[in-house]
Amino acid sequence: MKNTDSASQSVQRVYAERLAADLAANRSEQEELTARIAELQARLEQRKKDESWLTGMQTTLSGATAPGRSHAAPKAGAAAVGEEAPAVKAVPKPRPARRAKVPSVSAVSAVSAGRTGKKASAAADAPLRELIRALMPVGEPRLAREVHADLEKAHPERGTSVQVVRNTLETMVKRGAVAKGIQKGAAMYTVSGPATTAQTADRPAREEATAAG
Repeated sequence: MKNTDSASQSVQRVYAERLAADLAANRSEQEELTARIAELQARLEQRKKDESWLTGMQTTLSGATAPGRSHAAPKAGAAAVGEEAPAVKAVPKPRPARRAKVPSVSAVSAVSAGRTGKKASAAADAPLRELIRALMPVGEPRLAREVHADLEKAHPERGTSVQVVRNTLETMVKRGAVAKGIQKGAAMYTVSGPATTAQTADRPAREEATAAG
């Protein structure tokens, strides 16, 4: 009986540990998804603003370049339909010299906006953790709001919040990309060194293998 009870308790302990690991992994993934959803929502709002601005610019350019229609008024004394009119040779008028077209201010602004939009699009498509990692100095502890301020200055098109940045930093701490410490009651995040692409890609796989085991 004692051996049976011991074996039963051992099995229960194994299942309890596995359930605890699965629960921790589930909650971690929920936090990451929540941060991602908030980030995508902010990007969607920014895209709507860009759409409104581009639509207005398109309307302005279309109105400025649309050729006006000239309606020729019938000349007095013109021959009616069906009547013979005397053949008169038209004297060609001298053509005015063509003026070089100068691009309008709105056209120049549209070109500049297009170049800026391409740069903003590249930053908007990059993962938030990569942008944060690139902005954080190595070995310098930073608060979440400081990282958010740097991100807003470098990439204003992302439209993130301090909470989204904090959630992303916590996810990076769990993956080992950022170290976390408490100084004067505040959480400080520090980058110890540059992370290679292989390490970043292999870390989630190792975490899943550890949770499953």
